Amino acid sequence: MPELTQAVVEALRDKFNPLIGLKIHWLSLPEPALPGFEPSQIAVIINTLLDAALPQIELLATNPDNLAKLTHLGLQKAPQEIGNRESYPDYIHTSGYRVELKGLFVDNPALDLKRPPTRREPSARLKENITLTNVVPDRDVLMLAAVQLQEFAGLCYPVIIDIGLFPMIACIRARDARLLESGGRWKDGIPQVIRNTSQARYNAGEILTDSDYQKDTNFGKLKRIPYPPLQVFMQKYHTI
Repeated sequence: MPELTQAVVEALRDKFNPLIGLKIHWLSLPEPALPGFEPSQIAVIINTLLDAALPQIELLATNPDNLAKLTHLGLQKAPQEIGNRESYPDYIHTSGYRVELKGLFVDNPALDLKRPPTRREPSARLKENITLTNVVPDRDVLMLAAVQLQEFAGLCYPVIIDIGLFPMIACIRARDARLLESGGRWKDGIPQVIRNTSQARYNAGEILTDSDYQKDTNFGKLKRIPYPPLQVFMQKYHTI
């Protein structure tokens, strides 16, 4: 089956360029309140808001030029199965391409957030519900929206500072290859990794049993998907 070419991905990204620089007015925090929030807490709030706002993003435009561009962004929420909170994909574009959105929160060192001693790993992931069987190779893309909290006259708003677009099929292949190359496996649709206590037996070439495996609780985290263009984008914003 044909797959997305880099030229197609770049052309599609151009359609989403109007998002860059957009200030999301639906959420604001007074700057004095920031010390009560960790960056990871802010990230969850912003990513949830972004997922809901993107199909009606034209409502966020504050000047006529941006309004004209964003009205024709062409994204609409994909049909969801009743009762299924995380159906795939998130959006359908008017061009026919399908878009899965993930937010990448970019910390702003100029803001006084409550930062933990060690940086937390971004929680965005491609979960096991997205598999090679439900990805359409020539139509599905992963859109990574880099969002940063910025201060304007004492209030802090999320601002989309960049957009990354990647063929979904390539990301899923890299995600799954990493699991298998580390000795992991799929069991009844659940990704499993070798328990730490069984690693020595695996390294010695012994045959493992079900008790030697456990669910991979970090499966699909974007930081751990070894697809080079995705890694480069995340490194650009110091999230790796």
